[in-house]
Parts: sequence; structure tokens; C-alpha cells
Amino acid sequence: MVFYTIEFLKHYEEHPCLWDKCLPDFKNRQKRNVAEEKLLPISELSNIKELRSKIRSIRGTYNQELGKIKNSMRTGSGAADIYKPKLNWFSYADSFLRKNVEQEIETESNVVSYKFIVTFINIIIIACI
Repeated sequence: MVFYTIEFLKHYEEHPCLWDKCLPDFKNRQKRNVAEEKLLPISELSNIKELRSKIRSIRGTYNQELGKIKNSMRTGSGAADIYKPKLNWFSYADSFLRKNVEQEIETESNVVSYKFIVTFINIIIIACI
């Protein structure tokens, strides 16, 4: 059996409760189950367990590729040396999954900002003593 990842991703994108972490439905198991039931015949996999495994695999591979891009940007090399994913489906997945990554970066930067402010306040308090 051949699995068509891009075609699957097109249908997966239609069910944001399965991938958009900021939606309340993302935590709603009943809505996620309904969405998975709709995806199952499209995926041509035999059961929900296989479907969940396939989604986990695609998401894991997507995150690995994203990590390679980020690591290649940190090395200080030029734009020509930035890693470019070779997966034919990466850019499509990135078009909608990137939203989750951007939310995580915002969350991390808020934590960093909060730590900086607390540290700065502590320094001021110590200086005033």
C-alpha cells in the first residue's frame, strides 16, 4: 500500500482540533475522535491506532526537519548553508503546523521576559539595600 502524505495532510489540515494547540477542541477527546474517524477512510489505514501512529510519525519527522533548520541557522553560517528539507511534503505541512511552533516561541519568549524582569527587579532591590 502506498501512503500519499500530501493528500493526507490536506485532509488533516481540515481538522484543526487534531493539530492546533490553541483551540479548545484540541483538548476535547470526543471531537478529536470524530475527526480521526473521518480521516481513517481517507488514509486507507486499517484502524485508529495506525492512524494515530502515522500522525505521530509525520509530526515527529516534521519537528526533526524543523530542528535541523534551526540548528543550521545557529551555526552562524551564511544563508546558502541553511538546511533545506528534502521531503516533498514539508512545505505543505509547515504552511499550517508552523502556527504551533510560533505559539511555542511566543510562550518561551514570555517566560524569558518574565525571568529577565524578575532578575532585574532582584538586582534593583539588592542595590537599594
